[in-house]
Amino acid sequence: MPHIDLLELPYFYGIELDELVELIDHMTPRRVKAGEWLVRVGEPVFLNIATHGKIGIHRHAEDPLRGPIVYERQAPTLFGEIELFCGVASIADVQAMTDVEAFELTRETFSALFAKRHPAMTQFVFNVAKVASHRLMISDAMLLKLDD
Repeated sequence: MPHIDLLELPYFYGIELDELVELIDHMTPRRVKAGEWLVRVGEPVFLNIATHGKIGIHRHAEDPLRGPIVYERQAPTLFGEIELFCGVASIADVQAMTDVEAFELTRETFSALFAKRHPAMTQFVFNVAKVASHRLMISDAMLLKLDD
């Protein structure tokens, strides 16, 4: 799985390739067939970095098979950052729209690398905070429009 594509994601800006490769070496590779679920609501979830394929994020419903796709993401992308940082179970269903290749980062590995002040992990956390703040800014603007 190509690590170089991950450097295109804003989550990995400022991380040297050798640091990224070392970080990926601490993760578990996954291969999921089209139509299979990567994550289900309420399940423990890990941060997933998809390097190949397309995923669909489903809104939780009584029957998730009937729940609409809220949005799709094409690799390279990641998901599970909310669950990782907030320490919660999955808040969405994630389905492979095509065959997907990904890496999983467990909370335990994340915590260990962060405690060691691993250079890639420190930069990754900073980048996630920037992306999350940007999402919050967009959400706030959308909420303000609803009030109009």
